[in-house]
Amino acid sequence: MSESPRSERRAPDAPIPDDIPSLLIPMKGRPWLIPNIVVAEVIPLRQPDRPGHGPEWLLGWINWREQDLPLISFEKLNDSGQVAIGPEARIAVINTVTGGARFYATVVQGIPRLLRVNKGDPVEEPGDTGPAEAMYVQVGGDLAVIPDLDAIERAVTGLTA
Repeated sequence: MSESPRSERRAPDAPIPDDIPSLLIPMKGRPWLIPNIVVAEVIPLRQPDRPGHGPEWLLGWINWREQDLPLISFEKLNDSGQVAIGPEARIAVINTVTGGARFYATVVQGIPRLLRVNKGDPVEEPGDTGPAEAMYVQVGGDLAVIPDLDAIERAVTGLTA
């Protein structure tokens, strides 16, 4: 089983690495740019076991490794569009970082691409971010969004199947 990022946290005085193994994850709009430790697994798209009752962005619940996980639509949570299910859509299981829950799942639009992000590589792009976005960046010629993982986790914390 994948470990939570909590076990990967560095001591406050630990040096910042020169580069961070990251993933560029295809989404409906700009792809996500996140450290690869955040993604526990990418699995084939499937219908939720139980449809969601609650917020519009809660698509339902899936069972993953004997755990019930909320399946969310980032676009709906971010107020940036409709639920998108493209031909290459999959589900990304995301490790949490704040500890409110261990995992949640979100619909993504393809297979993530691994890239190493150097300290000075991402350049912030101006733009109005949504409620679940931290910032827009350009990295290695790609435009991407860094999702606000804390905001997403606050939204899914407390949901019950």
